Formats: sequence, structure tokens, C-alpha cells
Amino acid sequence: MAVLWLLFFASHLFAQDGGEPSTMTEEPAETPMAEPEPSKPATPDFANMSSREFFAMIDFGPSYLEMLIDGEPLVQGEQEAVIRAVTRLRRLQPHRITRWLNLETPWQDLLDNPKQHRLDFFLLTGTVQAVREVSVPAEAVESVGLATYYEVDVRFDETEGNAQGTIIVEQIPQAWRVALNPEKNVVGERFSCPGIFLKSYELEDGKRGYVFVSPKLSWHPQQPNPALGVTPALVRLAEQGMDIGELSHVVDRAKFEGLEREPFYQMMAAVTRLPIDQQTATSDKNVSQLLTLPKNGLMVSPEAYRGEFIPLYGLCRRITRIEIDDEDVRERLGLDHYYELSVFVPIPAPIVSQRPGDESTRKEFANDYPVLVCVPELPAGLKVGEQLHQPIEVVGPFFKLWAYRTPFMSREDFTRRQISPLFIASNVRLSEQKVNLETNNFVLAVLIILGVVIGMGVAFGLILGRKSSSRRR
Repeated sequence: MAVLWLLFFASHLFAQDGGEPSTMTEEPAETPMAEPEPSKPATPDFANMSSREFFAMIDFGPSYLEMLIDGEPLVQGEQEAVIRAVTRLRRLQPHRITRWLNLETPWQDLLDNPKQHRLDFFLLTGTVQAVREVSVPAEAVESVGLATYYEVDVRFDETEGNAQGTIIVEQIPQAWRVALNPEKNVVGERFSCPGIFLKSYELEDGKRGYVFVSPKLSWHPQQPNPALGVTPALVRLAEQGMDIGELSHVVDRAKFEGLEREPFYQMMAAVTRLPIDQQTATSDKNVSQLLTLPKNGLMVSPEAYRGEFIPLYGLCRRITRIEIDDEDVRERLGLDHYYELSVFVPIPAPIVSQRPGDESTRKEFANDYPVLVCVPELPAGLKVGEQLHQPIEVVGPFFKLWAYRTPFMSREDFTRRQISPLFIASNVRLSEQKVNLETNNFVLAVLIILGVVIGMGVAFGLILGRKSSSRRR
């Protein structure tokens, strides 16, 4: 449980509020004949502000809290307060949740003294029981900027038994939304989230209930579920705290986008924590074989392999150390750097890229193909450098097909991209296998640019900014 809470506060989950309200500048001292200036409001003390004080400052205060009725489940008359809570969460910055979050939930006290804990933050874990989509009244949609939200009925984990309740969220994992029968398919799915306490109630049979609102539910499946696209490999990652729902933001055959930052770093943190006996292949084929499968291979159906642990071997030609500048990632996930490895893997058949019906656009990789591997550490005997010729072996989850420009692919058409698989692994082994690659000059040019462009692309895409004089993210 202590591992899971680190994963909740991804900066992309919350809309930026443009920073804190600006501090008032001091006015010149007034002269004896001047009209007195109205007093300026004091600058808010954000460092010592409670969650309730913060919400009151952004117009979710006593007038809304008084609409909440303790002692009974949610009723229609409370919807205005619920909608206000959901929309105000958009303005909440991640570091505030980190500071306000309580890792232990006083369940009995929430029942006995609900007003005392209203708007307190608690770490919640448990299992999903049902999901309902709730419509915002039509006349309010435009003013609140929200058309629907979700009520997720859950059973909370607690030492004295499983308390029940409802968590209100603006969105649920995409896989839950597209399932044919979401109420059935999601029952029993594990979740975690930071929950803001709204109210408590007690049912006639003596069972306790609690209502929370949350900026996001993290999804941690414990067993495969084909209906939701959950494979044994994804369960392996979820057990190490990864929010599997984040993978819905990954887009293949495209450059890195901002929303891919969180699943990238969460996957790296998960494989770093993974026990060595679980760092085994979940695919019966290696990367070289999957690259050239014509109908359901890695280049054709990448979504089918997302998160799968796939073995690869090849020649490592370039290694770059990447410093992670994002303090949020450093604190939450314990990552401050990683290494990019540019690897050429042998392929049993040529890989050809060509625009339909235009032979002049034909590009062919005859003997080998470039892939990228990201690892948190390097083994002894492997160092940062260029023009390397080191055979390596890696087993790690597939993240995405990444699109980037190279002279080989983009020389005649600037809009054309090279497509290469990106993997994340926890370690690299020096290989004793002999890898015979017949790399032509064009492909060597691709390799040189691959190391430079991939570093720039991932840095710009994940952090949306990069220092030009150093390799930092």
C-alpha cells in the first residue's frame, strides 16, 4: 500500500490553475491630503493553509458543504455540491494533495464526527462494485463545463472489515468505459486514489457507508481480464503499483506527447521494483521475430503487445544518460536518471516502408532494425558512449511505436517518419551471442541520428522542454 500512494499525483491529471493568486504589490505611502486607499487583502498563506481553507478560497465553502446530508446515501438535492467539488478539483495542484494526504483513514470517526473531517484527504484502496454515469442538469452544463461524471460504488479496505461507499470522479479508466458490460466487467477490480471526504451514512442493516470525491482512480488489476484488455504482464506491472489505466494515453506511430509522460515513468518505476524472478518473458517470440510477423506482429498490432515482456538481443551502438529534471517524478517515483540504449536487432526478413502504389518511396531494412531500450541502470562493463559494438540481451515491457525523423526515412519527404519500438527494462545483460549485422551506410546514418533525435524527442515530448546544452529531462 505504501508503494501505491506514490503514483496518484501525476501532474498531467490536473488542470493548471495558473499558479497561486498574485501577491499584491506595495503602494507608495499616502500623503496627508490624499484620500485613504482601501486596505489590500493579505496574501494567502499557502504553506500553512488547510484543505478546507483552500477550497473555501476557490468558492467551495460552507454554503456548499451545508448541502451535504450526513446519515443517508447520496440524494438528488446534494448534486449541486457534488458537481462543485468535481469541478473545483481541476484547480488543485498535485503538491497540495501530497501535503494534505492522510495515509490512515479513521473510519469510525468519519461516521461519528463527519463535519470535523469534511474535505480532509485520505488514501483509499479497495475493490469496485459498480459504476454509474451521472448526467449534469442540461441548464448547468455550460456554466460548470461538465456534462457527466461517475459514481463508483466500492468496498474499501479497512482493518475492521470492508466498509462500502461511493467515490465520485470526473473520469474512469478508458477500458471501463468501452467495455460491453462495464457494471459486470469491473466488479472486483482493484483501485487506489486520494479521496476527499464529503459525508458518511449508516444503512438499516448497520453497515457503514462513506462518500468521497477524487481527482482520479488508479487501476491495479490483480488477475487477467480479457474483457478489459488485462494480460498477465499488465497484472505484473500493476502489482508493483503501476496505474494500468494510464496506458490508454499511449499513441503508437507518433511522437511523444505530454500525456505519455506519466505511463512512461510509472512503467519504469514498476520494472525497477520488480523482483528478478518476475523479469521474464511473457511472449513466446522475441523482438526480431515479432518485428516481421505480417498480420499480427509488433509493427502491425502494437496495442496487442503493450506492457508485454519481450526478449530482445542485438548490438548496442549508443548509450546516453538522461537526467530527470522533473522534481515531481523524482519525489514520487524515486527516479532521477535513466539510460537510452540504441540497439540494432537482427531480423529474419526485410522490413519495407512504402507509400501505397509509389515504388519511388520504398525504404528497406534488409538485415537489422533499430529499437530503443530505456533502463534505470547499466551493468558493469557497459558505459555511456557512441559507436559501440556490444552484444546485449534485454527482457522488458514494450511501451510504444515511436515516430521520428531520420535522414534515411525523411530525406525526400520531410513529413515521413521512422517507426521504432520503444522498450523499458530494469537491467541489461552483456551477451555472449554473436550478432552478425550487415548494416549499410544509410542505416548507420539512421543510427547516428537515432540517438540524437530520440533523446530530443522524448525530452521535448515528456517534459515539454529541454536544456540545449545537456541531456536532462
